[in-house]
Amino acid sequence: MKKNSLAQNEAETPELDVDSILTIHRDPKGYIGFVRKPDLANPQLDKNGRPKTFENLFSIRADKLRLMFPEFVNWLAQDSYYTVNAYYRPAPWKNITTGLDDVWRREKHLSRLTTCYSDIDCGRPESDEPGADLNWRQAQYEAGVLADNGVIPQPSIMARSGRGVYLFWLLRDEKNPSIPPPAYPEKVQLYKACNRKLNEQIKTHALPADVKAHDAARVLRVPGSVHGKSGRRVVYTIQLDQAGQGFVYTLLEIASFLKIPIMKSDLPVATRALAKPPQYRRTKNLGAAPLRSKGRQALNALRAQDLLLIENWRGGFNRRGEKYDNGFIPYAAGRCYILRMYATFLCGAKEPLEKTKQALEAMAANMKPPYPSDSPADDPPIIDILQSVYKKPLLKWTNEMLCKLLGVTDDVARELELQTIRSNMVTIEADKARPLRGEIIEKRRDYARQYIEKYGRLTARQLANVYEQAGFVGANRGTANQDLNAIGFKMYRPTGGRPRKTYKGKK
Repeated sequence: MKKNSLAQNEAETPELDVDSILTIHRDPKGYIGFVRKPDLANPQLDKNGRPKTFENLFSIRADKLRLMFPEFVNWLAQDSYYTVNAYYRPAPWKNITTGLDDVWRREKHLSRLTTCYSDIDCGRPESDEPGADLNWRQAQYEAGVLADNGVIPQPSIMARSGRGVYLFWLLRDEKNPSIPPPAYPEKVQLYKACNRKLNEQIKTHALPADVKAHDAARVLRVPGSVHGKSGRRVVYTIQLDQAGQGFVYTLLEIASFLKIPIMKSDLPVATRALAKPPQYRRTKNLGAAPLRSKGRQALNALRAQDLLLIENWRGGFNRRGEKYDNGFIPYAAGRCYILRMYATFLCGAKEPLEKTKQALEAMAANMKPPYPSDSPADDPPIIDILQSVYKKPLLKWTNEMLCKLLGVTDDVARELELQTIRSNMVTIEADKARPLRGEIIEKRRDYARQYIEKYGRLTARQLANVYEQAGFVGANRGTANQDLNAIGFKMYRPTGGRPRKTYKGKK
């Protein structure tokens, strides 16, 4: 019997839309992660024993997606999602379901910001929220009216997400328009502020935008996949202007349209490279110990980066004694003091004086009021600040002292994900929650558990070989032995003689 409903026909032969994904992911070197909703009959559990919201599938580089995509249709046909922004790399382990590189979905692992977005939760007549009872086509029309009236920028892409609507605003780099902008920490904060403001603007005009959907690690439905509850296919539609060109924006253009304060400060290139997370820094000679001086340089680079994050959060630095919006009064760290602090960090990162001068001038222009003001006695020239910093020994600040000077509380340090300007308590919390080592161990043991359940018992030597094939670096026989004991597979020793290297699945 033939199925007559459109929803049923769409669900029969899903064809995934790789072109729409690559329209968003325009950096060929960026990685895209794919996940799906887990099977409710056999849900996966997290480390706390709760069902996982998403089941990771794989990560793939954008330039390889078109070639390999036909092989993934069975995994992505229904209720599948992809990462909106691009990542530096996949997770350092294989996915047990697909055998491919797993997904590593954290904001600090981002490489580029591809698009701002809004998720409009319409198609829910049971909800009392204004606009929730609209169907996707009505909501899409209303969103278009908001754009035509100048409430929001013209969307680059409008999509039917199954029941609701996605809006996308594609981003381009200011220096290289062919690719998205880099995901520097202070740019990620501005990106999230833009997403929040877009959602607020849409929600105040009776469209149910999800105000919680503003983070940079968001996943959205794969175009061409099928929404499980509605049975409808996810469809992306690119919008064109009167000249037939697509709508593409810089992040600063979006922020300017939404009247979000823009801080044009930027770290010099060399300091930015030093502040890069260690998982992205390549070691030329494996086993070699870095110079101790490099540690001091990296510390200063991270402090300079944290200072830019605080500047974005503050919306620029005030005069000494002038209250900020949250009530903090800088009794010591006024504008001149903060410029000296910034110069000290950049000097400690071995930036040349001319590059530091350009960075200080950019930060000075963002201050309230811009530095220097009319009183030269209170505001010495920037060149004088630089010369005093580069000629004299560097001042030494503790992290606790910097927090007091800049008004950084523990909650602010967590919210901004500061790396150095934070209290000892926040540092200890961050060390305990460091995902790299703990997460790899957890994933490796989870992989071993599922492998044994699927293929039967094996020795530590055999498990080490399995680890090597799965991409777990440094997992030798001793590590495999520890993992077998940790997950409850005990070694049986016969009485007398050498122990037998066999394991039985006994928990």
